[in-house]
Amino acid sequence: MAASTKKQSYIITTAEDIPVNEIADDKIGSMVSGANICDAVDIMSTSHEPQLEDVMTSPEFHTITANLTPAEAKKLGSETGIKDVELDEEVFACVEGDSGLVESDVEEDFAGNFLDTLDLTAGNFDEELAEEYDADVTMLDSEMSDEEMKEQAALELVRDIDIDSEIDFDLDGQIIHLDEELSKIAAELSPLQKAITGDAKQLIVSLARELQTDIRNDISPEILEQKISQIVMDLNVGLDQAASSQVRDYITYGLKMIYAPLAWRYTKGAHARVAVLDTGIARRHSDLRVYGGASFVPGVTSWNDDHGHGTHVAGTIAAAMNNRGVVGVAPQSKLYAVKVLNRAGSGQISWILNGLAACYRARMHIVNLSLGSLASTHNTNTYSRAYERAGQMLRRRGILAVAAAGNSARTNKPYVNNPARCPSFLAVGAVDKNYRRANFSSYGPQVELAGPGVNVWSTTKNGRYGQKSGTSMATPHIAGVAALNKSRRPSLSGDQIRRRMNLTARDLGPHGRDPFYGYGLVNAYRSVR
Repeated sequence: MAASTKKQSYIITTAEDIPVNEIADDKIGSMVSGANICDAVDIMSTSHEPQLEDVMTSPEFHTITANLTPAEAKKLGSETGIKDVELDEEVFACVEGDSGLVESDVEEDFAGNFLDTLDLTAGNFDEELAEEYDADVTMLDSEMSDEEMKEQAALELVRDIDIDSEIDFDLDGQIIHLDEELSKIAAELSPLQKAITGDAKQLIVSLARELQTDIRNDISPEILEQKISQIVMDLNVGLDQAASSQVRDYITYGLKMIYAPLAWRYTKGAHARVAVLDTGIARRHSDLRVYGGASFVPGVTSWNDDHGHGTHVAGTIAAAMNNRGVVGVAPQSKLYAVKVLNRAGSGQISWILNGLAACYRARMHIVNLSLGSLASTHNTNTYSRAYERAGQMLRRRGILAVAAAGNSARTNKPYVNNPARCPSFLAVGAVDKNYRRANFSSYGPQVELAGPGVNVWSTTKNGRYGQKSGTSMATPHIAGVAALNKSRRPSLSGDQIRRRMNLTARDLGPHGRDPFYGYGLVNAYRSVR
């Protein structure tokens, strides 16, 4: 059978000691008729539609995207200065189910310039941090190899991991019971829990009946609370002062599981910059503030969310503490929308890499990737070299990239997705409210932390709220905790934050790190102490 001559998009990873444009010109320009060599981020953040003759370079990551035949790609792989050649595979949002309220909307014509809209002048926090990284990009922890990081984490885990997860000591050395403390704080922040009894209950039941919702006497308090919250938020009814005081900043079960309200005693994430690489973020949601954004989906100039997935992820990270709706893990952190998935919730690896390059240039602190493409093995040496190169460069700049493990556990390929399986990315699995691994959550030796990922309430398109499940929903819990750590201790690098979260996680599976929960369920409170 004759070899295929059909052009396909490939990603070429090059040697770091040779200028990427030089390789693009010398090695690839001769293969592509009328080659147009251009900067990938600059081109793809416009309305440009990629053409067959486009050879797009990413100088920061030393990668090139080009359309080649399989024969050309194979030949190129043997050339000097070329480290790897891989197909530009399709990528999907890691959502298992969607019970949110998704409606069609009109895409707004808004071309956000990601770099220009960054708020780098708010106080001295960002400027000082940028100077610190410029002066010393070879920080000890940022330059640690993956094996060294794991070895050091393992040594510290031996000392610190065997702590009763429900008991801690306050700053005066007095014993406190975490669950009791959390209940007190949650009751203060979410009076909705008190609304299940007394006169308020009658009000809520009346509202429920308007929607023909059957609330029975034997319904669990948790389900009742979820129903109440959704009903009130959906109706957006004008309540009197006494009633309205009962409904504000719903504290989800996920926030309680990771002790986020306790962590807010120390920080709510102020100044931490979190990029959400996803379908975009809704521009007009009362619970979300987006500080800047860009689209790397071909032909789409707006970072506004035309799917809904990215908005849900963003709400879990940073929904505002504004007396309405839900609240995020790090409600004062700064959200940046990096649209790399289209209105169908899919994209290409090259789009993701462009988004990561933009985050590198803009000096993000945390990057959330609730997306991935399927893998075919548990082998830890098998992963995308292009993603890993990007991850290595982000680490050198002190940026932490957090990625969803995937939702393939119930298939014959239950392996951790790319890019989560890459050593430089922190792979996140999902657990349910009972601290059990979600039955869809991909597993393998790459899993590092777990987060709540089943029936998670968060923001959705059109100013509304809904539930979604998936490792996509678990990942922003970890990104939010990372943002709290960055805010609490601004000098920490991404690797240092990563290790801190590993050390303080609640061990759920076999002792130590395991392929289902990694080091365990992230603990916001302990990590920021």
